[in-house]
Amino acid sequence: MEITQITPAANQPKKDASTALQGLGNDLDTFLTMLTTQLKNQDPTNPLDTHQMTAQLVQFASVEQQIAQNKNLEDLVKLQNQNSEYAAVNYLGHNVQAEIDVADVSEDGASWGYVLDMPANTVDLHVVNSSGMRVYSTEGETGAGVRHSIEWDALDNNGNPVEPGRYKLLVIARDAQGSIIDGKPTIDSLGMVTAVKSNKTGPSLIVGQDTEVTLSQIKKIQ
Repeated sequence: MEITQITPAANQPKKDASTALQGLGNDLDTFLTMLTTQLKNQDPTNPLDTHQMTAQLVQFASVEQQIAQNKNLEDLVKLQNQNSEYAAVNYLGHNVQAEIDVADVSEDGASWGYVLDMPANTVDLHVVNSSGMRVYSTEGETGAGVRHSIEWDALDNNGNPVEPGRYKLLVIARDAQGSIIDGKPTIDSLGMVTAVKSNKTGPSLIVGQDTEVTLSQIKKIQ
């Protein structure tokens, strides 16, 4: 006589540990109820296969241990995220250097920096608005491996103030033949952290009005 198989909840589509553990308990209750019924009604000439019963119980025990381990991992992830959020709060009110090419520009202007992978013959710097229009251009420094800074006073090429908002820095490096050099310069911007945002993957920082950066993008705090 065969024992009806019950598939443990943890072997079904992924759930969190608490839900899986509750499902496992329900499955085990169902299995034991069915097993008791089968024991009462078993055919003496064809008794239950105890090896099959033992294997099923061992499977439940193994799944229960796996769920407990998953619960511990979930708790560790939650604790890590909490610690990250506590650390993120310490950035509030500080100016940070973040590896991002955009900046929220006010009447005070904006600050960027860039690092070239290799020396260039010329470097053109362009500030573009949210529509992709170039509002300011200038020449940059050409050395490689060091950070070059650019301070922009929020004035366009005609000396007129630009509208406050988000602006992006473009860095175009060329060789002696005038060809664009392969490789993407590393660009960063400076700004004040004004808020901390909680996400499922961990906290992020709001720099300026609404520029969102992750903690891993922060290169320096001032």
